[in-house]
Amino acid sequence: MKKLFGKRFVVAVVALLALTMVGACADNGSGRVRLRISYQDTAFPALIQASGVLSGTKYDVEWSNLTGPAANLQALYGGAIDLGHMGDTSLTIEQANSKTTWTKQNAPLAIVAGWRNNYDPRYAPLVTAVRTSAGIDTPAQLRGHSWAYNFGGYNHAQYLASLVKAGTSPGDIQPKQFTDGATAAAAFNDGRTDVYSGSQAAILSSLQSGQAKILLTEQDTGIPALGVWTASRKALADKTKDGALQDFFGRLSGFWSWYDAHPDAAKAIIEKQLKVGEARAEFEYHVRSGSFWNFDANLIAQEQQVAVTLHAGGVIPKLPDDVGIGFDPRYNQAQKAIGSLAAEAQK
Repeated sequence: MKKLFGKRFVVAVVALLALTMVGACADNGSGRVRLRISYQDTAFPALIQASGVLSGTKYDVEWSNLTGPAANLQALYGGAIDLGHMGDTSLTIEQANSKTTWTKQNAPLAIVAGWRNNYDPRYAPLVTAVRTSAGIDTPAQLRGHSWAYNFGGYNHAQYLASLVKAGTSPGDIQPKQFTDGATAAAAFNDGRTDVYSGSQAAILSSLQSGQAKILLTEQDTGIPALGVWTASRKALADKTKDGALQDFFGRLSGFWSWYDAHPDAAKAIIEKQLKVGEARAEFEYHVRSGSFWNFDANLIAQEQQVAVTLHAGGVIPKLPDDVGIGFDPRYNQAQKAIGSLAAEAQK
């Protein structure tokens, strides 16, 4: 069996866990609450800092950059971070692969914030794409081809749901699993795989050059495609951290209006932090826009349907009884989160 995680991934997480052990006493000595928050790139934290919404907090925010949902999940389970960045279907896949059935009492993690852009088809956040040279025009033609994806997150769900759409299984293709979306995209951009599931932004150069084309978006596979922050239950049970998170998300509710009002500044930060050109920064700006979403019944029903689809297609081992167990709406009011039906009206 292929290794799930590479050496760089293991070293990064072990280092973060070690820092957590060393820094545990620092909280006690400073007298200030410390929120340890991960994001999968450095752009979003830099944008938040530029917006000024976190100025004057009575707690400290310690940012870390962990690429890929697998690294964030590992750090959450190990107690190295309080919030980890991933996609909205991450905990659905975790539940499906867990030996223990998740309940409200024992679930180790919970999604506490979710956001996405509007439904402009030019800026679909999630795609399954093919190399034009591969001669693939329909999902049915995916069988037998090499396919890049990464474990966990909604990239993984897009891959699995695309398999179901194609009426095929991992045994009928050449799956190439990577530790994060960036390395999966790099393999596809370099022509090492014929198919890719993940962020559209990461393969923008291949799409714009005509070397690749989109076969399916998240609209075709039924994935809500929210970016999310997931918290450990231990952090949520800590009253001081819970209070700090209420304030944190209340402040972040004002971030989106700053982002919309300062497009040039935001694009410049994205270009610098991601080390990309103007075209990619322009695309990223639109993909990263949006607002927080409310964890209402409509959204949970969509998330449950994703699980049903994946299980019926035989690509996850068991069907979670209630994926809503993995969503905690306690901060939705502070986030000024909009209802999912209102968000979908933007389609």
